[in-house]
Amino acid sequence: MRELISGDSPMLAPGCYDALSARLVEEAGFPGAYMTGFGSSAGYLGRPDVGLMTMAEMVDNARRIVDAVDIPVIADADTGYGNPINVIRTVQAYERAGVAAIHIEDQVAPKKCG
Repeated sequence: MRELISGDSPMLAPGCYDALSARLVEEAGFPGAYMTGFGSSAGYLGRPDVGLMTMAEMVDNARRIVDAVDIPVIADADTGYGNPINVIRTVQAYERAGVAAIHIEDQVAPKKCG
């Protein structure tokens, strides 16, 4: 991933929400995939991304996606799921799941919008 983002061109990482959609991203030839919070929530619960999925559910989804592809996966880590100690735990959980990078929202839990 470091090599991909250090070049002069932007790294394109289309959104995916499960292992199958991640495989489609990979088969289309993209260098990375992005696990979306909205897509994960909609696919998993049939609901919008308003903080209904737990950290464990999101990390499990990320793990399944990572296991299905050989390209780097960037994952939505929502608000970090709590206070600074929770954010540390969130980062560690996503790292153990094998994601290449995460993003954390610029709002606190409970979030006001997806």
